[in-house]
Amino acid sequence: MTAPISHQSHTVGLQSVLEVLRQRKTRRFGCGMEIPEGPLRFQSQLPPIPLSQEKLHYLLFAGVGQTGMHLADMQYAPRRGGEDGQGMAIMSFQGRTVPSPCAAQATRMFVTDDTGLYLATRVPDPDSGEAPLLVKLQDGRLEIPREMPYMLSFNQWYANRPGSLYFIPVTDITTVYLNLLLVLFSSECGYFVIDTDNGNEACGLDTFRRSRGGHLHDDIAKRRTMTLRDIDAAITDTALQEQAIACQNMFLMEQAMGLGGGIHSVGSGRHLLGWEPQIFRGLGFQFAPSPIPGIRSNPVGIPDVWEGPCPPFLPSMEEAVLRMMTSKFGEGGTYSGSGAQPWTATVPSSSIRKHEERAVEATIAFCNYVCKTYGRFPAHTDAFKTVIAFQAHHLDVGFYDKFYPSESVPQAHRDHLMAWHQHDRREETVSSSLQEVVHP
Repeated sequence: MTAPISHQSHTVGLQSVLEVLRQRKTRRFGCGMEIPEGPLRFQSQLPPIPLSQEKLHYLLFAGVGQTGMHLADMQYAPRRGGEDGQGMAIMSFQGRTVPSPCAAQATRMFVTDDTGLYLATRVPDPDSGEAPLLVKLQDGRLEIPREMPYMLSFNQWYANRPGSLYFIPVTDITTVYLNLLLVLFSSECGYFVIDTDNGNEACGLDTFRRSRGGHLHDDIAKRRTMTLRDIDAAITDTALQEQAIACQNMFLMEQAMGLGGGIHSVGSGRHLLGWEPQIFRGLGFQFAPSPIPGIRSNPVGIPDVWEGPCPPFLPSMEEAVLRMMTSKFGEGGTYSGSGAQPWTATVPSSSIRKHEERAVEATIAFCNYVCKTYGRFPAHTDAFKTVIAFQAHHLDVGFYDKFYPSESVPQAHRDHLMAWHQHDRREETVSSSLQEVVHP
């Protein structure tokens, strides 16, 4: 039996983590804000106070910061008669502050403040002395229409207001999708996919089905047959988890720093990406139209900034699959042996097997079917998605003191301006001293 933990043995660090978790609450009312009507009607008497580049760095690091190499402690060869040898699903040895499906690190963070809209491309440890690298996409705050469906009604009064930092995580679904297909179509997994929207077609996998001598389980009794809609949804759900974890990390960092804000749904994520630029530009993603009637356009990336592994940025999905293989097993790839690896003992690249050739062929056949049938990839989910946003701002304590008991505002928040703002000076804004690359 494990002995109960003595509370006297808690370290200061653990006490701090416990306190952050206990005090974790969305605190929406910031400096310069107003609730114009209702029982909580209040107008801030303080001006909006921008957050400094130092605070931005801490928040970005919590969400998508670089932490050296992750351990990659996986099973890289199948057990005799087993089915757990797909360690090469790992795509990278680089670690971040949040877990990532297959270490794809397919989620990136956009942030806007009063100075502009930025994409964070590199976020080192704040103690490293290096600044985050941001690509500037536009001058001035990204203005999101304060109406449905672009912004949900209950967020309109406080979200993306002057002085706030507004973070938008976006996930490259296609990269995660392609990598997982190589695993799902392996001999060990052997999944088979049918298209219930198209007469139960085999999604290009006819020659790979077991009933015709292949390796994919098309026998429904084996429980390894999926519909195209199911596999789209399952992989999307897997990839999008990273957004929530990144936002939660930033939320905890925000709490520790004594800032207000929190996490909320974005409303129409397609509009936020840039679906109808005549309404508002959004993040500037290009939407590729499908030549198939009735099939909606697909957000495929931002030209010259973040391009997805799909047409029109690549000539075909076959090319996308082959490039995926090269990035992992080609010269200079993850498993080539020429790059950094997490193990102290040298692991020969030849000891880590590649994805089987028939898994690669099945992946290409599947992707070609989807593109031919739907004029896009993926079929029923978008290549890029955003579903939640995170906000940080300075809290107006006066609002909470009027309507709430004093303990609703932790001491860290009450002391924030005194602790972080010497001589009552206004803080520098995002672009003051960060490494910045301007995107024309």
